[in-house]
Amino acid sequence: MSSFFTENQNSNLSPSSQIIPTSHSFFNKIYIYFNAIQDKIFIYKTQRWLFILFLSIIYFIRMMLTNGYYALTYCLGIHFLNSFIGFISPLDDPEEISNENDSYLPQKNNEEFRPFQRKVKEFQFWSVMFWTLSIGIVLTFFECFDIPVFWPLLLFYFIFIFILTMRNQIKHMIKYNYLPWDTGKKIFGVNS
Repeated sequence: MSSFFTENQNSNLSPSSQIIPTSHSFFNKIYIYFNAIQDKIFIYKTQRWLFILFLSIIYFIRMMLTNGYYALTYCLGIHFLNSFIGFISPLDDPEEISNENDSYLPQKNNEEFRPFQRKVKEFQFWSVMFWTLSIGIVLTFFECFDIPVFWPLLLFYFIFIFILTMRNQIKHMIKYNYLPWDTGKKIFGVNS
């Protein structure tokens, strides 16, 4: 009798509920596969960034051969600029912190050293660059993304936005006395 109920319960399952675990399993396997690849390439910092340079060169060659995709390039540039600002920004903004003890940045010269913590980690920044460039290269094979624009105007506007944002970011760095890179910082144990 108990086998009758279990067979009826299994037969009452809808076909979509039987498919969900299979598709979930498929996406779970893809997720695990990509995480394994990321874990393997994490330690090769220089090679990863050289690969980004290689992808950038491929993208620009593709853009020049087609003599188009300037609007797409502008969108990629704005996306990279936004990611770069996150990369050079501290994890917490000192202007937004109500309690000084919660800050990751030292507030006074005699305060204990705290390493710079980024909003966007280096590997996350690389990953954004990789996926954006990869998708951008694929999009250059579809003519619907080749929007006719006057590219010198887009270039001027991008340079203007870049200068304006970097000026504000540099003012923020000077005001709160932090550097998002290692060059020029004091190194422990080195006699100068």
